[in-house]
Amino acid sequence: MRALLLVILFIASSKVQAFSQSGHQLICTMAYQLISDTSRSQLDKLVAKTPYPHFNHSCSWADEVRSDAEFSFASTLHYVNFPRDKQQVTAADCPAHGCILSGIAQMQQRLNQNKTDWQALLFLVHFIGDLHQPLHVSFADDLGGNRTAVYFFGLPNNLHGVWDFALLKQLSYEADRQQANALLQRISVTQQQQWRRGDVLSWANESARLTLQIYQGYTPGMLIDDSYVQRHQAVLEQRIQQAAVRLAMLLDQLFTAN
Repeated sequence: MRALLLVILFIASSKVQAFSQSGHQLICTMAYQLISDTSRSQLDKLVAKTPYPHFNHSCSWADEVRSDAEFSFASTLHYVNFPRDKQQVTAADCPAHGCILSGIAQMQQRLNQNKTDWQALLFLVHFIGDLHQPLHVSFADDLGGNRTAVYFFGLPNNLHGVWDFALLKQLSYEADRQQANALLQRISVTQQQQWRRGDVLSWANESARLTLQIYQGYTPGMLIDDSYVQRHQAVLEQRIQQAAVRLAMLLDQLFTAN
């Protein structure tokens, strides 16, 4: 039975999409509303070059092309790992072949050099979402929680899958403009100001701290029910809100720069 569970977990983890399509689209829908009119106009022109009709639909593209050989270079750019005996991630934890920290910097550089590089845009917006999913700043030995075993409302899952999509699904979040607006309305001016501070590394360390807390409450084969969902709902929603505010800030910086 244990062997079967591990097989199921492996198959499920191989198909996991970071923060799920719904999570990424929620982030992008909110960011789109937060950016300036000038940035929005420039963004619309660039998105018109993509295969997608709207910006929010494009924000899962980086997951959709992960199996494409042309984009294999980006496979390690969705996450960063740090040692289990450490309390934070550092720039030194990013290996030579890259991680989410270097991936964000790389895509920003590409866009600064060529503001029509729509692929760099779609990588950037996706990586900002990934950065705010705690298990994307995690441990290499279990593939960021993909090799953990849990039961989510009686069904086999893993910590990564729980935080990528299962919590959002259980909370009935979809790629819905009304839900995005509701989350947006709950962000105060003070929160926006606070969340715009720091840099990519400090935002990664917010996820690292959450990851440590998630693992402190983890036992192999644990049962996840409503109490877990209710305990972590506010954190999950705040990470989506923070990602949206920060993505909007980066987009404004990009499209208003000379």
